[in-house]
Amino acid sequence: MSTDLQKDLAEAIVENMKKPRAKRKNKKELLVSTGYSEVTAESIPSKIIEAKGVKDALKEWGLTEELITTALVDDIKGKPKNRKEELKLGAEILGMKAEKDTNINFIQNNINILDEEEKKALLDLLK
Repeated sequence: MSTDLQKDLAEAIVENMKKPRAKRKNKKELLVSTGYSEVTAESIPSKIIEAKGVKDALKEWGLTEELITTALVDDIKGKPKNRKEELKLGAEILGMKAEKDTNINFIQNNINILDEEEKKALLDLLK
C-alpha cells in the first residue's frame, strides 16, 4: 500500500518524464517538491524513489516495467542503428544500475537485439 506522499511522488515522476530532458527536475528536486525534507531528499533519494510503495503507485499510473520494456523493444527494433536515447531513457526510468543484478541479468539476456556499439553504450550507462 502506498502512502499519500509516495502517490504524490509517483505522480510527480510521471509528470516530470513528460518534460523535455533539459527541463526535468532531478531526484532531490522531485522529492522536495512533493513534501520530503531536504535532508531526506539529499541523503537517500534513490532509496525513496525505488521503494515498493512508489513502484506500486507508478503501476497505478500505468508505468510498469513490462510496459516500458515492451514499448522500448518495439521502438528499438524500429530504429536500427539509432536507438541510444531510447536505451538510455529505459535504463533511467527503470532505475537500472550495475548493482541491481536482476536488471543486469535482464539486459544480458536480451542484449541480442542490440549491435555492438549500442551494447557498449548501454553497459556504460549502467556502471
